[in-house]
Amino acid sequence: MSDNTSLTTVNSYQNVEGVALIVLTLGEDISAEVLKGFSHDEIKRLAHSMSKMKDIKAKDALTSIIGFFDDFRKHSGIMGGTRQYLTNVLEKTLNGHLAKDLVSDIYGDEIRAHAEQLAWIPVDILVDDLRKEHVTIQALLIAHLPLDYTAKLLEQYSIEECNELIYQISQTQVLTSSITETLKDLVTRCKDNYDNGAPQSLKGTKVVADIINRFNGDKSSIFEYLNDRDEKTALEVQEAMFDFYSIFSQSQETIDVINNEVSIEQWAFAMKGLPDESRAFIFNSMPNRLATQLKENIQRIGAVPISQVESARKEILDIVRRLQSQGDIQLSISNEARLS
Repeated sequence: MSDNTSLTTVNSYQNVEGVALIVLTLGEDISAEVLKGFSHDEIKRLAHSMSKMKDIKAKDALTSIIGFFDDFRKHSGIMGGTRQYLTNVLEKTLNGHLAKDLVSDIYGDEIRAHAEQLAWIPVDILVDDLRKEHVTIQALLIAHLPLDYTAKLLEQYSIEECNELIYQISQTQVLTSSITETLKDLVTRCKDNYDNGAPQSLKGTKVVADIINRFNGDKSSIFEYLNDRDEKTALEVQEAMFDFYSIFSQSQETIDVINNEVSIEQWAFAMKGLPDESRAFIFNSMPNRLATQLKENIQRIGAVPISQVESARKEILDIVRRLQSQGDIQLSISNEARLS
């Protein structure tokens, strides 16, 4: 082994104890091969250090392992292992609790570094984005923001909201890999929303659709006029008038057809964040067995990012519009007008 890889010339984070800890993580066979690269004196020093490792501190392990992998990545070009790989390796070296704490610390640092990108966004703008997410997801992201920024951010919430967020943060123990990816995705979306925050063009057909939905007069005459002036525009208005919430004003006959096409899993994601009356509408439209299964699924999946909720709702809307185009259902948008 060359001089520049000896124990006396390694980086400061790799003292004898640090290198010994890393060797321990490699397992017997690989450790034996690695030790062949050290001098006789270095092997004695490492073996002596390893023999004393009875109660490994998570902080010491974190310093040595992160330092080693950062240095290894720079020289090898390998981006790193998966969370599961690191967890498996560390559990073979440390006891279960230490391994979980260490991996959680590593991934927590990753999210903190990622979340720092949001610290330059005005707090009131970021809160508008966060409020669209489940309170648990909000709390997890807030927990990884810079502390000074977090204090200002929480001032944007009501006292009740702030208390709930703080409670949720206090309950956080371990970040799973899926939650880590969800938080990274949320950071990216919040940043993109702010970067793309220039004035948007007005979607006239959507505005008209919202107006007609709230109009108590003769909707049919409006549609006739729009059809005479521009059939394409009239069709776009009709499409815009029927959104996900319009499903909850349909007849039982229509809902039965829709339920035959929409899976329990799709409903479970789509119903996240819905008012109680909207949830009750779907539960009551199903046989008791299916309603119970749906409630269990909603409970099982827990907090989910808004992107998954929106995706599920879009899937259901696509199914509804397909059923409509096939003539299987006739959608009602008011007491007077129907989409056919």
